[in-house]
Formats: sequence, structure tokens, C-alpha cells
Amino acid sequence: MTGPGRSLYTRLAVRVGLVLAMSGVILLVAIVLSTRFAANEAYDRILTGSALQIAENTWYQNGSVNVDAPLSAFSMLTANDQVFYAVLDPQGRVVAGDAEFRPAIPWSKLEQGPQVLQGSYLNLPVSIAFVGRRMPVAGDHPWAVVMLAQTNHARAAFARDLVSNAAIAIGIMGVLTVIAALFTLYQALAPLKQISADIRQRDLNDLSPLTQEVPAEIHPLVLSINQFVERLTVHRTLMRRVIGDAAHQLRTPVAALLSQMEMLSMQRDDNGRNRHLGRLRELTQQLGELVNQLINHAMVQHRAESMPQEPVDLANLARDEMADMLSHHAQRRLDLALNAPDQPCLILGDPLTLREAIRNVLGNALRYGAPTLLHIDIERIHTDWRLRITEDGTGIPEADWERVRKPFSTRDGNRPGASLGLSIVEEVMRAHRGSLHFGWSGQRHFAVTLRFPAME
Repeated sequence: MTGPGRSLYTRLAVRVGLVLAMSGVILLVAIVLSTRFAANEAYDRILTGSALQIAENTWYQNGSVNVDAPLSAFSMLTANDQVFYAVLDPQGRVVAGDAEFRPAIPWSKLEQGPQVLQGSYLNLPVSIAFVGRRMPVAGDHPWAVVMLAQTNHARAAFARDLVSNAAIAIGIMGVLTVIAALFTLYQALAPLKQISADIRQRDLNDLSPLTQEVPAEIHPLVLSINQFVERLTVHRTLMRRVIGDAAHQLRTPVAALLSQMEMLSMQRDDNGRNRHLGRLRELTQQLGELVNQLINHAMVQHRAESMPQEPVDLANLARDEMADMLSHHAQRRLDLALNAPDQPCLILGDPLTLREAIRNVLGNALRYGAPTLLHIDIERIHTDWRLRITEDGTGIPEADWERVRKPFSTRDGNRPGASLGLSIVEEVMRAHRGSLHFGWSGQRHFAVTLRFPAME
């Protein structure tokens, strides 16, 4: 038996943990991206507003551009960041601000409104707002351009703080979720432990089905266990019956055999010895036949539940068995016939038990009937194959047709044996979804019919 694998609880816990971890990572990445986007958008709006204030205080007078940058435009910006600005007139001259601050101007986009671009100044990453104000001059670029830059320290710190707080919240919620999930898994798997405990605490002879209420997901498992227990019960009952029947049936012939041996040991004359030796041979032969019948009966019952079925040609099976049986009756003069179609007579079945069934019917016919005639006819009747064995003996009285199907039924004429032959046939037919019938032909010949479902 293989050892136990990793526990179901551990497998589920690992999978749930991985799912939660992946979900947390995805959520954290989404928060980082959305936070950076929100921070950039907010700070860009503030930067654009400040640049617009400067642009509003820029005018053209006496052929030159004048600027009066209000302090409020710079007070809106973050105090911890460095701020740079410059205002260019249409000729590209700096009329206000830092003369060294000359970033590349997106001329083609100035008509669309304020623009915010990322750049660097003095080796510092900065966000630059460009606002153009049209001046009453001619030329390719009739713009006074306001350029306002701010370092990115504040917006990066703002985004970092939001991400840190979100990560802490996600971590706390993740731990709580894992604890809740582990507890939920433990509770969900409790019915399996209860089933295991119930089976472990049962008596060895207790094969009753499990009756506790379980979740719908576990119900198929409980149903499978109950079905297995039911089959086990059937097999154990079968084995007990076989053992009981064998003990009951063997007791009498074994006692008779021992009695004959005792009587033989007390005989002094040859005639008495020969008489008891003959009786011993007869009893030994009967005991051998009885043991064979008991073994065959147990074999048929076992194979009916355990052996897979395969295609079988009923005509070939009957032909082989008839030839084998008649080899032991070569001295008899019989009208023999086997009538079967030319095409294969295919059924699904177990060849061994089917052969045993045909052998028992033929054996009964040759042993107790068929003084001059024995015919086997195989024909297709709708969706079935019918195998009929006809003989001209006295047959079985109609009143006994049901009784002889049962094992160990009373035998007529004090015949020896356990009356298992036809009960074996009945077991085989039941296992093959077929049927056993008795009847009389038009010439008042007795007929035993085996009817099988034809293979599609």
C-alpha cells in the first residue's frame, strides 16, 4: 500500500495562499500605478494653474512683452520642491525668470492649450508646464511662452506614502484573510475527518452504510463508500453462503466415506471387502463431483461480479463444448445435430462461465435424458440469440421448473449430487442479462433454452 500523500488541508492552504498572494501583488501594482497617475495629474494641474497665473499677467506694450509674475503663482507649488521659470517673447528672448532655463518648447502643441512635459534641469528631474500667450506680432511663433518647472520630489513622496499605506493595509487584510481562509478550510474538511473517525471506530462486522449528513461536494464520496460496502457485504454473504453450503453438503458424503472405511477395516472375507471397496469408489466419485460443483458454483458467482465481458461467438462455444462432452459418450447411438447461422452469433460475456452453463445443460441431458436424440439450435429472435438444447428424455416435470433453479434443491429418484447444475446456469444467465427457460417441442421432446442479448 502506498503511503499517504500531502494532506488535502495543506494543498488547499498552499493554493489559497498563492491565490491571495498573487491577488495582493496585482492589487498593489494597480495601486502603485493608479497612485502615480493620480499624483502626477494633481501636481500637473497645480503646476499648470501656476503657469496660467503668470501667463495672465503677461502683456504686450510698446513693442515689448512685459511680465508681472504674482507671488500667488509660486505659493501654490510645494515648498519642498525647487521651482524654475522663464518667460520668452516671440523673438525667443527671456523677459523674466531664469535666463539659463531654456527647455525645448513644443511649438506645435501650444495652440492646444497648456502642456506639461517631463525633463531635467541642473541634473534634477522636473515637470515643466508650457503656456503660450499669443502676442499681436507677425512671425512663425507669435507667442509669449511661460515655462514653469518644479522638481518631482513632492509628488514622488506623496505617491510613495500612499503606496506604503496601501501596502500596510493590504498586508494586514491579507493576514486576516489567510487566517479566515485556513479556519474556513479546517471547518470545510471536518466532515471528511468525521467520516474517517466513524469508519475507524466501527466493528469489523458492521458493514452498514454511512448515514451522516455531509456537504453536497462530499456526498459522491460517501455514496461511493456505501456502494463499495454494499458490494463487500454481498461478497461476504456469498462467501459465507458458499462456505456454509460446502460444509453442509460435504458433511454427509464425508461421514459416509468414513463409515465405509470403518466397515472395510472390519471385513474379513473378500466378498465383503470388494463390496465396500465398490461403495468407496462410488462415494469418492460422488464426493469429487460434489466438490467440483461447489467450486464451479462459487466461481460463477465470483466472476459474475468481477470479470469484464468480451465478444463471444455462441455457436463456436456450443460446438466446442458439444464435441468435448460427446467424446465421453462415444459408445452411445444418438441423433446429433447443431443448427446455427453462418454468421457469428456474437454476445457479450465471460467465455469461462458461459462454457460452464452450456456444459451443465448438456451434461444433464446426456446423463439423465437423451436416449436417442440431442439437438442444439441457435437462432436470432429479434434482439436476442436463442440457444435451445432438445433431447428425447423424460425431461423435468413442469411443477419442478422453478425448484430446480435453486441450489441444493431436492433431487428426484434419490440421485446423488448437490443439484447445483441448473442453479449455476441460472446464475450465469442472470450475470449476462439473459434468461433460462424450460419447455416441450412439437414432438414432445424436452427443451432447455438459453436466451442472450445479441451484441450490437
